[in-house]
Amino acid sequence: MSQLIIFIYRVLTALIVWPLCLAVRNHPNFENTIRQRLALKLPDVPGGDLIWLHGASLGEIRALAGLIEDLKARKPGTVICLSAMTATGRQAAMSIKGADIVIPLPFDVRRIMNRYMRHLAPKVLVIAETEIWPNMLLAAEANSIPVIIINARLSERAFRRYLHIKPLTRRLLEKVRILAMAEEHDERFRALGAANVGSAGNIKFDTVAKLEIGRVESLRKELGIGKRPVFIAGSIRTGEERDIIEAIADIRKKIPETFCVVAPRHHERIKFVTDAAAQRAMTWSFRSEGSAGADILILDTVGELFDFYGLSDAAFIGGSLVKLGGQNILEPVAWGVPTVHGPHMDNFLWAMEVIGRYTTTVTDAAGLSREIVSIISRPDVYRQKAQMAQAALDGAKGATKRYSDEILQIFTK
Repeated sequence: MSQLIIFIYRVLTALIVWPLCLAVRNHPNFENTIRQRLALKLPDVPGGDLIWLHGASLGEIRALAGLIEDLKARKPGTVICLSAMTATGRQAAMSIKGADIVIPLPFDVRRIMNRYMRHLAPKVLVIAETEIWPNMLLAAEANSIPVIIINARLSERAFRRYLHIKPLTRRLLEKVRILAMAEEHDERFRALGAANVGSAGNIKFDTVAKLEIGRVESLRKELGIGKRPVFIAGSIRTGEERDIIEAIADIRKKIPETFCVVAPRHHERIKFVTDAAAQRAMTWSFRSEGSAGADILILDTVGELFDFYGLSDAAFIGGSLVKLGGQNILEPVAWGVPTVHGPHMDNFLWAMEVIGRYTTTVTDAAGLSREIVSIISRPDVYRQKAQMAQAALDGAKGATKRYSDEILQIFTK
């Protein structure tokens, strides 16, 4: 049964790849990459043993950065090839110092994948999370290249879909080493017929930036905040601006000295923040202009949000009051800051499973204002809860080394 499905898949992918190229050639993710994806243009490969790592998009690539750093430190002569499906993923990959080769994911066609396996000749193929490309896995097997899937996850919905083709998944995964991010994912892979499965934790917990206390203190002096309480609404997304400004207006009414910061996720949404503020007769200033004397400081610079979380007494995570999946909740938690979010944290359920009991959920502007006022008014109560979240996050770290150990064990066989 599995062989028949594989045969049909191979015929179909070989037939549709050319019309697919015409259809997607101008798409941002595929633009200027078609020749590479077809294996008509292959990368130059420097001498040395090579590890091929693949992450689908930006999130997976960022999660691999620390792993690459660790692999390079432990095996300095190793060549790292990093592939990604999306343009943002490849852009992030090119900024990773240890990545020697960055390529778009080749089309999953038997001839193309075989050509890449022979050209790159990796000692091991490392796939992040759940990218089950049949021809990729079978080409690695045909060329005696071991495969390991790290940070592997399989949602309940995806698991039910894969159950319909269990003979195929069993065949594809029978020689693949799978390290799941949690036991529930481990069990699902086993149920699909994978034979070599274990759990090693979630590498994304290791991606939180290092805390720089001195930088935060300098920021506090630069802004002239003194001992004023600080509230930050970080990574605000489309549709949240009005609620955030309404909440800030109420917070400042009840605790006038509160220093409020709003960090829109996308710069084009800044106008919506200022329009909402103007409607409430509130003043604002921009971080890029160095001014901090208004009702609201709008963080319009890049790369400072993490430090601003460290500056705050209470934080709200955007993208969560509306159905956008939330944003990175680990950054304020890493600082031990009491953290509030909306009900829509779907993209960070893996994080919420660890720290969710120590954060606070609100559904609207009134609820947000009420919680922030309570946090600022009773800092000792909420700080204790935040420290428990911070401890849970610290306890979840360490997956990077475990994955690195597994990869190097396979690498040196």
